Amino acid sequence: MRYFLLVFISFILSISPLFADESSDKETIPPNAEPQRTKYFSINPGVMIESVTVDISGRGRNATMTQEGPGKVSWMLDIKSADYQITKYFGINLLLHNSNFYLDRQFVSKLPSVDSPSSSTTGSSSGSSGSNSSPSQSNRVKDDLDTNVEGTYSMLVPILYIGNPETFRFGFGLGPAKVRMRGNADFQDPGTGLALALSNRGNRADFLNNVSAIQFASGNINPSDDPTLSYLLANLGSGNNLELLGYYFASQGLLRPDLTALSAFSTGRYSAVESMALSSLFRNQININSNARFAFMFYVETPQFMGLRGRLSFGGPIVKENGYTYEMRTFHIAMYMPLEF
Repeated sequence: MRYFLLVFISFILSISPLFADESSDKETIPPNAEPQRTKYFSINPGVMIESVTVDISGRGRNATMTQEGPGKVSWMLDIKSADYQITKYFGINLLLHNSNFYLDRQFVSKLPSVDSPSSSTTGSSSGSSGSNSSPSQSNRVKDDLDTNVEGTYSMLVPILYIGNPETFRFGFGLGPAKVRMRGNADFQDPGTGLALALSNRGNRADFLNNVSAIQFASGNINPSDDPTLSYLLANLGSGNNLELLGYYFASQGLLRPDLTALSAFSTGRYSAVESMALSSLFRNQININSNARFAFMFYVETPQFMGLRGRLSFGGPIVKENGYTYEMRTFHIAMYMPLEF
């Protein structure tokens, strides 16, 4: 965050002489006109509706986390530098955008309808004309797999826009971002965890050691990011570490009862907390605290009306961590009041 502030302040200081020179060349302001103020930056409090998805891919697996409903209503507090008009209809500024998110749904493939015989006919006829294309979004639905990811992101984006402050503006920019996210995602069929639990007929310690080995091998755990989780997983088969891991997951909001946990509990070898901890381990653990080198934003901004501006934007950061790529896609509609300084 300090890096973002330093870049932001440097940008403001670098463009302020340009505004001073430009203002000196302008004609004298009429006495009845309001004197023009030198603008350095603006703070933009407001409200927005934001929809967020995170596409996770890597190691031959993928998952898409999303939120329940079309979007979340939240407060907004962006910071923007002064606008520098290159020409009458082209300009640049620097935008610092922050937000938080909570994703508790996943996109999964829609199961074919068994009571719709026409679906097979339609599929076969469309196959001859182009069934080799990838599945469309209409073949995916949101589902609750007892997974969730929550976090925050901050993007510092230099924007090149078409228009000027008195008109509609169309902007695009690329820049760095800071991303934090924590939670879990299910990369496999929901029945896989149940099958693993039911197949556990051997020694308890050996089974738990195999589970922890799979976690480290899959890149789910980064010791530098979470030493507590790494220690418990590395020693999962000894003492009561599985139970302690369950309490640790509970403190992070990652412990939920489900069919996999019930199956493990029914064997009689695991307590309720241990069963839910095992169920959580059958999902991919996510713990990201990283600087993204690439983030982008497209936006359309309205001219100011009664002290308010509107903005429609699409973009997000991309993070690579532990062999996985996390692509955030954010879409928001905002209404805010620029406070200019």
